[in-house]
Amino acid sequence: MSDQGRYSEFYSQAEILRQEAEDDEQLGQVHFLAARTRVKELKQRHAFGLDEYLNRTAAVNYERIVEDYNQSLSRGCPDPNGPESAEIYYDLGQAYWCLNQPDKAILCYQRAIRQAEGYSLQMHKDLVGIYLASRPENYIPTSLEHLEVILGHDQTGLEDKAWAYARKANLLIRQGQEEQALELLNSVAETCQNTPYSEELEFLRGSALRHAGQNDQADLILRELLGRMTSRGDIFAQVALELGKISYEQYRDQDAWYFYRLVLDTQMGKDWYVGAVLGLAECAALQQRYDESIERYQEAADWLEKNPLNQAVESAQIQKSLAILAHKLGMEKENTLALRFLEVERQLAPAEDLDLAYRLAQRHYYTGMQLMEQLAEEKAAVAKEEPSDQEPVWFEQQAQQAGVHFEQAAENFLQVSVLSVGNDRLYGEALEYAAICYDKAGNTDQSIASWKRFVTEREGQPSWPRGVFHLAQALQSIGRYPEAIGYYTLLRERHPLSIAASDAVIPLAKCYLGQDPPEKDKAMALLLSVLEDRALTPKSVHYRNAMFELGELYYRNADYASAIQILTVAVDRYPQDERLGKTMFLAGDSYRKSGLRLDEQLRNLSQEPAEMLKREKTSQLRRQNLEEAKNYFDRSIEFYSQIPEGRRGEVDEMYLRHGYMYRADCLYDLARYEEAASLYEKAVLRYQLTHTALAAFVQIINCQIHLGHIEQARISNERAIWQLRKMPDEAFAAGPVSYSRREWEAWFDWTAKSGLW
Repeated sequence: MSDQGRYSEFYSQAEILRQEAEDDEQLGQVHFLAARTRVKELKQRHAFGLDEYLNRTAAVNYERIVEDYNQSLSRGCPDPNGPESAEIYYDLGQAYWCLNQPDKAILCYQRAIRQAEGYSLQMHKDLVGIYLASRPENYIPTSLEHLEVILGHDQTGLEDKAWAYARKANLLIRQGQEEQALELLNSVAETCQNTPYSEELEFLRGSALRHAGQNDQADLILRELLGRMTSRGDIFAQVALELGKISYEQYRDQDAWYFYRLVLDTQMGKDWYVGAVLGLAECAALQQRYDESIERYQEAADWLEKNPLNQAVESAQIQKSLAILAHKLGMEKENTLALRFLEVERQLAPAEDLDLAYRLAQRHYYTGMQLMEQLAEEKAAVAKEEPSDQEPVWFEQQAQQAGVHFEQAAENFLQVSVLSVGNDRLYGEALEYAAICYDKAGNTDQSIASWKRFVTEREGQPSWPRGVFHLAQALQSIGRYPEAIGYYTLLRERHPLSIAASDAVIPLAKCYLGQDPPEKDKAMALLLSVLEDRALTPKSVHYRNAMFELGELYYRNADYASAIQILTVAVDRYPQDERLGKTMFLAGDSYRKSGLRLDEQLRNLSQEPAEMLKREKTSQLRRQNLEEAKNYFDRSIEFYSQIPEGRRGEVDEMYLRHGYMYRADCLYDLARYEEAASLYEKAVLRYQLTHTALAAFVQIINCQIHLGHIEQARISNERAIWQLRKMPDEAFAAGPVSYSRREWEAWFDWTAKSGLW
């Protein structure tokens, strides 16, 4: 069956053989044959190997190859330490590469080379290619070692030597050894003149000259090379990119733009495309076309996320470019623009990047301060004038924007405090500024938490008294007088002569006048105690409120089983309560999330007969939960639909909108696609010209594809595009989904061109 290409039949038969294998040897043989057959199938589909233009298939196919080969090796089929296993490790390396796991791919290639009988040129070349694409630690000296093996072996032909010379020169340039690279390239130029790599070697000579600071000479060589090239392949792209970089460095942005566009127009879908996108982003920024620049940087970041092992651009290159640009804009007090570029950088940086976290914190802080200064100036300017209708709105918006930036600054400063262990000065500064920023943002809860942490950890530091004062004030502002009294008293006892202690006198008096009974236990314990109080009956208002609050609290804590128990009783017991619509929604969503949680259990259950009963019961429970969820969403929708539209608040509208979508989602997750599509159509009808309608169209298309109604799916896609064109611009600034018009257009355009119909 494998030799005849009857792969589906083969895999079915292989599964039967796995079940019937009498011993480890037979089972190992089955795993080996299954892996080898899958490799063969994927190679026929051009979906296996190191080629950057592979038609990669689902990751599960490569994972199965890895699993089957490892199972066969663990059973000694073949001997994992023998030469006959070299081919298996070679295949494993390619499978790991297709899974974007270069470290494991490298280990497999190294082992394949060690265990192979004799010299394997292709294995050495592939391993060098992986090193160059993935750039692990110490990849340059390791790659050079393999290249020396290739160049020094008597079985290596001229073309392969030319290939190796090009890679060696590339590595020398990356290592900053431009002179050595030029010496190598000049020495092999004549020998390799008639090989397929002559143009690549000439390109590398120009690149080496650029890196050596000889831009004019490099420009001449590369322009001449570009002019005589007939192919628009990889080398053409690299030459044009190099010319773009030379032009950009010499502030000839129009020339740079031309060369980058040349790559963009000829390399769609290839690695070099992202290099051109980055170049155009830098050119646009140089010309102060910042919106376009941000779009290009974002495109480069998105591309890199999908293809991190590309040959053209490393994450560090884009990050450095963005950091330099953001710093320049910050110096010009263009803080909002600077933040937009930093946000793109954040997508690329590791979570533990201390430098970026600190720069983000500072920039958000400076932006908030700038907005508050503008607000103060505007208030001073109009202080003696009659206020306009729009004035209060502008003031509120300005203050809200400042608050958002202070909040973000606080979060970034807290991240800095986590990352700066070992740097006591920076650690203390970050803690203090996090609390200050939460204060300025009006986030009292976080402000209190941050000042408490500061007071606990920074006692003995000069800024400690002021920190205690800020903590007491924050507690006082929300009526937590006993705690505020405690901290004011502590401050006056520990630092009686400090300015902060003097400032604390009047606030302390106010706290004594305004204190209430002691704080009670945690909310959960309180709510439970109400329900467990035998003196209260379900008719009690306190009992009723406790049920609704406790049910919602369980829901917010993702304790959906407890939430269902409380919320469903509340729905049945209090049918006239004004919170009924929300409670029915939360009950429905608790059932929905409980059902979806079972998906993980189902995935973890094997196909063994012993677990079939458990699988069936789990599936049945999942179905029951989703059906119950749909029922409660129906009831929630009915409840809110009876309220006049003008009297529904924003929260009511949110639950109603989510109810329309979630009840359809329940049927979708139950694979009842025809019914789901019908409910999504109701959402489209109700929320025309909104994000919700577009999201519903996406799901309608998915349902129709599942049903095999390809023509209907195509028509639905066209309906979505038509509605998208009719949507006003303001519709994209509101709603639960943050996609822009362009992003929605790109989505439906992709769907139309994806080949699904």
